[in-house]
Amino acid sequence: MSILLGAGARIVIFGITGRFGSVSIRDLRASGSAVVAGVVPGRGGEIVEDVPVFGAAAAAVRETGADCALVYVPAPLALDAVLEAVEAGCRLIAYPGDGLPVADAMEMRAAARGSGAWLVGPNSPGLISPGRGKLGFMPSFCFRPGPVGLISRSGSLSYEAAFRLSRAGIGQSTAIGIGGDPVKGVTAAEAVALFHADPETHAILYLGEIGGTDEYAVAAYARRADAKPVTALLVGRTAPKGRKMGHAAALIGGDADGWEAKTAALEAAGVTVARSLDQLPAAAGESLARAGLAPAPA
Repeated sequence: MSILLGAGARIVIFGITGRFGSVSIRDLRASGSAVVAGVVPGRGGEIVEDVPVFGAAAAAVRETGADCALVYVPAPLALDAVLEAVEAGCRLIAYPGDGLPVADAMEMRAAARGSGAWLVGPNSPGLISPGRGKLGFMPSFCFRPGPVGLISRSGSLSYEAAFRLSRAGIGQSTAIGIGGDPVKGVTAAEAVALFHADPETHAILYLGEIGGTDEYAVAAYARRADAKPVTALLVGRTAPKGRKMGHAAALIGGDADGWEAKTAALEAAGVTVARSLDQLPAAAGESLARAGLAPAPA
């Protein structure tokens, strides 16, 4: 299985006539996803790569049965677009953009969860269930189907980690980029809960960093008696206090935000914490062994 996104998803792309939107049509289709509609205000009736464009999400969902949305619009327009997707009935929405005001992110998340929908992002590459579908822009060749659920605060780190795991014969059930902003559509705690409930996910890989509290939520899960084996890799070991490092939430404000404290908390909870990308395949393989599985032939 997979979490949130599987085979049969029908995707509407907001901003489909833009550069990212039009390129995504072929990319998502090659990953197994059906792109059935686009939304661009004022351009309803156009066709892009044989996909019909609508002026509003309600019409796109009603006419095509779209149930997932990929939102490629500038940050000032993102809140309205995500709210429109929620109100139209999309069950899963990915907003990859960065530079989103915290207040807008809070409203997006509240609207999605209040309607029973899931929001992935902001500041995220989206999510991919290898061999089944993709809702985002991560390079598909880095991923392969398998039993490890991947959660990452960093997009580029998730690609590199998945590529190394895939080469080692360790595939992924779903890889989800929860994003590097302070307010997330899907939190680390929610992601591990979803993977815990997925019968085809046998181990979890968490890619974290300094700042925020997501790592402590992962540690809390790992302490459960029924937890699936967890492997982690954290970046930001040498980051100075008080300086933002790339992501909006990657900031050490106190000792608990730092690499040492988070690593200690994860290891105390029984998480295998790799010290480098080179160590990651072996560490993930150990977690699979604890789950009674072995890597597949690469």
